[in-house]
Amino acid sequence: MIYNPQRRQEDGFRSRVLGFFKWMFIIAGVWTMLGVFSLVLMIIWPPKHVTSTPDKYILTYTFKDKLAEVAEGPSLSAPLLHDQHTFGEVIQNLTDAAKDPSVKGFVAKLEDEGMSPAQLQELRDTLTIFRAAGKSAYIYADSYGGSMGAYYLASSFGQVWLQPVGDVAMNGVAAEVPFFKGILDKAGVDAEFSRKGTYKSFPESFTLTGMSPANREMTTGMVNDLAGQFIAGIAASRGMEPGAVKQLINDAPFSGEEALKLKLIDKLGYYDQMLEEAKRKVGIKSEGGTLALQDYDFPNAPKTKMKIALIVGAGDIVSYGEGNDMAADKIAKAFELARKDKHVVAVVFRIDSPGGSPEAAETIRHAIMETQQKGKPVIVSMSGYAASGGYWIAAPADKIVAEPATITGSIGVFGGKFVFAGLWQKLGVNWDSVAVGNNAEMFSVNTHFTAAQREKFEGLLDGIYKAFITRVAEGRHMTPAQVEAVAEGHVWTGSQAKQRGLVDELGGLDKAVALAKVAAKINPTQNIALKHFPEKETPFEIIFKIISGDEDSNASIMSLIGISAGDIAKSLQAAVLSVPEMQVR
Repeated sequence: MIYNPQRRQEDGFRSRVLGFFKWMFIIAGVWTMLGVFSLVLMIIWPPKHVTSTPDKYILTYTFKDKLAEVAEGPSLSAPLLHDQHTFGEVIQNLTDAAKDPSVKGFVAKLEDEGMSPAQLQELRDTLTIFRAAGKSAYIYADSYGGSMGAYYLASSFGQVWLQPVGDVAMNGVAAEVPFFKGILDKAGVDAEFSRKGTYKSFPESFTLTGMSPANREMTTGMVNDLAGQFIAGIAASRGMEPGAVKQLINDAPFSGEEALKLKLIDKLGYYDQMLEEAKRKVGIKSEGGTLALQDYDFPNAPKTKMKIALIVGAGDIVSYGEGNDMAADKIAKAFELARKDKHVVAVVFRIDSPGGSPEAAETIRHAIMETQQKGKPVIVSMSGYAASGGYWIAAPADKIVAEPATITGSIGVFGGKFVFAGLWQKLGVNWDSVAVGNNAEMFSVNTHFTAAQREKFEGLLDGIYKAFITRVAEGRHMTPAQVEAVAEGHVWTGSQAKQRGLVDELGGLDKAVALAKVAAKINPTQNIALKHFPEKETPFEIIFKIISGDEDSNASIMSLIGISAGDIAKSLQAAVLSVPEMQVR
């Protein structure tokens, strides 16, 4: 080896020059890509434009998809996906429109209602406020069929129109539960599940061939309560007696002509005819005179910097994720942002979840309690579901609000595994193994629990159930015995839950916001902004976060390309068959 300092100096200078040009090309390439991507987005995902509106107009909307609580935005994997308007946005826009003198009415077209009974009730309540402000409300459908919910929603409008050959299928309320034990037995698959709670019925679908007496008792109670709510609502909206509505349900379905004679609808006709009549009735003669509800923006900015944070959690409760699940890490981060924002005076936590992981639920519970310790009250607003793990995360709230038809409670836990040993034998597949540890194969799908392993597993479930009872007792200011009396995995409607002390008030998001103001000692009439936490990022913001090296840039990359950490975790779990599964559902 020969030491040559001159050569080192030349190499250093050349490497610096090459490095300079390398980074110049990289930066130029990045900005070129950003420019192209921005142009594409401007074409396929244009920003909302504020257009001038006439002095008076009618809002229009088509119910054609499930109205989600959380919207799925565009990504590189789905760039044509525009931001969805959420259920909350529809409710807020109608609420604002009720106070806007320029809005004279609301015209809706029902293609597919796709909402939970609780969401239908919240929408009906909002329409009641809208109509009470002296505004008209029309709805049209080709047919009010498919579910009782379609007509339940329609009946809250002032004018119910139906296509001449349509029908009204208000046939009642029913609950159907599948049971798979027969096919599992034929396949040689054994379901080894345990539950804590007599009414914790989910495992029954794999261990029984029909409803247990407890399950039938619980389900009958819920169906009867929901049917009673639907009947009372329709009767009040259409000016009928509940008994008459019940008889109509028993006689349904009805043709359009029959429905008109029975005064279930107001007119047979077509959407364009209904729209023209709605405009004519409020004195709109121009060709336009309408505005899509999702494009409506009521200029009513609060005069204070104070705000209420709105955090929405929807889907199965998991520890980490990006997709349709309620990821505990994301919810906890949202609460952290609300805690640190000095202008946030309270938090409304909107929940729509059937349950999930107890560990993930506990993470969210901790985030709620930390927020409360900072002097910021937390009010829970339950949507369609806030059951099991969904109730775990609701329990510590200062107040809980639910619709009468919300499905909640289910304070219990289950867990277990499927054993495929019989199936492998039928297929002629043999498994062999090497293990270190007495319970290394405890959750293997190839072997049954030993007596010792089952005892151990039962102990784990007992611990989770006890923790659930304790946390509900602490949050609801009840004794463990009082909680036990309404627990056992029993599912309740919102109205049933209120009677048993699991819910404080019946109502929707507006009720929760009102309670948040009271808890924060704010004048109930004061106009305060309700802000989503965290605010949804645009693709531009995600790109710049990646470029700037933000600590969340990995999550941003996955969000942008449409891959979620939850999807990766689920794939890994599917690959590793010896993963235990415990759910609070």
